[in-house]
Amino acid sequence: MKLFPFYMTDNIFIDAYFLENISKPHTRILLVRTNLKPEENGEKLEPIPLNQVVKLLEDGYVDLKSLNEKKERLDALDYLLSSLYNPGLYFRKREAEITLSSLLRIYDLAYKQVLKKLRYSNHVNLIFASISVSNNSILINGKEDKIYTALFKSDSNFKEAILSSLSG
Repeated sequence: MKLFPFYMTDNIFIDAYFLENISKPHTRILLVRTNLKPEENGEKLEPIPLNQVVKLLEDGYVDLKSLNEKKERLDALDYLLSSLYNPGLYFRKREAEITLSSLLRIYDLAYKQVLKKLRYSNHVNLIFASISVSNNSILINGKEDKIYTALFKSDSNFKEAILSSLSG
């Protein structure tokens, strides 16, 4: 069984293997979790160096800020035009925009918290967990992980990285 590395500081666990295989940098924060039981028995894979993990997360945060800025620039014009030509479309777009804004705000808060802990923590440990694929679902330590599974189904780079690491 292959064991994949995670950096642990305080109560957070950061994927130290697949983080660079996420297609959309702003979603890298999804590979951070608050609960993970370490596994000891198996082939331990080499982690991405901690400074590179921090850099990848910082780049993801910059990408998230860029998305927010682009969205704000488009909103002003969209607001003026869509209310004139199709009010129903305007309200559907506003609903989707509120959902997206909420999600981006959650990502923003998560990035801030994780980066703060990484920058100011004196103690970062390396732990390992098993990752496997079963029926198109990703299992971490034998239990289905909804986030890894969703990424596996939607992100071809992530899927390819998981499959190649498990077969190699």
